[in-house]
Amino acid sequence: MNESSRRVTLKDIAEAAGLSKSAVSLALRNHPGMAAATRQRVRQLAEKLGYRPDPALTALSGYRHGRPPAAVETLAWVTNWDTFDAWRRNSPVYDHYFDGAARRAENLGYRLEHLWMGESGMSRGRFAQILHARNIRGLVLAPQPVPHRPVDLPWFRHAAVTIGYSISAPRLHMVACSHLRSMTTLLNRLRGLGYQRIGFALTPETNARVENAWLAAFLIDQRAHGGKHDIPPLLLKHSERRRFCQWAEVNGPDAVVTEGRRLSSSIRQWCADMGRKIPGDIGLAVVSNVPLDGDMSGIHEHSAEIGATAIDVLTAMLHRNELGLPTLPRRTLIDGEWVPGRTVRPVTGPIRDTLPGA
Repeated sequence: MNESSRRVTLKDIAEAAGLSKSAVSLALRNHPGMAAATRQRVRQLAEKLGYRPDPALTALSGYRHGRPPAAVETLAWVTNWDTFDAWRRNSPVYDHYFDGAARRAENLGYRLEHLWMGESGMSRGRFAQILHARNIRGLVLAPQPVPHRPVDLPWFRHAAVTIGYSISAPRLHMVACSHLRSMTTLLNRLRGLGYQRIGFALTPETNARVENAWLAAFLIDQRAHGGKHDIPPLLLKHSERRRFCQWAEVNGPDAVVTEGRRLSSSIRQWCADMGRKIPGDIGLAVVSNVPLDGDMSGIHEHSAEIGATAIDVLTAMLHRNELGLPTLPRRTLIDGEWVPGRTVRPVTGPIRDTLPGA
């Protein structure tokens, strides 16, 4: 056999990594008993070597758990927006979720396919029939167009995980950014830079999508700092320029925290209209979706990793043949990362933590 065409095995990875085959197997299955650094090193090495799980072994595992064998099992990325790709246009972060999930699925020997519940003539019953006919057991439910709407499917046939909080029923395993932690980290950084009169503006829909977590962390931070410079949070629509300007004039924030790209762009323009320079007169920080290499200050949510982790949770359920609604739904939260950017004051000295555990 030509050496270049030979399948890379666990033994090859183990020799390259200086680990046992069993340790490599545990690392590739993201076993919590393995150190996170070891898991990451083994996955990166496996990808570099071109490792792919053996479909025959996957089929054997499936046979042992009572399911038909398949060379490559398909997992479904389920959306139900108004059009096939409306979810992609709504937020770039959803693209990152999908890309991270698709890459992780491929690396684990699966294929992730987008299935749209809103297709013309598609009833819930018809969608369920398609999943059953194609033997699709694993479902990743993407963020929904309207938060807190139920999704009805024959769950007893499926293992399912949702990304984010937008599905109210049924209660499924969920993977998301740690929104409360993200806001705490962001406010800690702003206060470390000397900001005191910090305001928070977001839309009611986004507030619902994150289950009030950002708002809760913001109010906790205000209380922790004595309330001397408290500014009431502002819930507004993307088009409510006048309300924002009135709020800013009355409260005089020295920094404004807001949500993603669309509202932050509006606020930048509104501040310019008021003659306020960013960051000279007022700082601006975004609590989600900030690129690592952009000029915006705020939190990078590692969205691709959130998507990948959803696949880790889902495939672990499939390996254990855990179909149906979970008795005890679990939430897996990924910490965001502060990005200094250029829309807040530059760091002129050491940043000190202003909240315990921040």
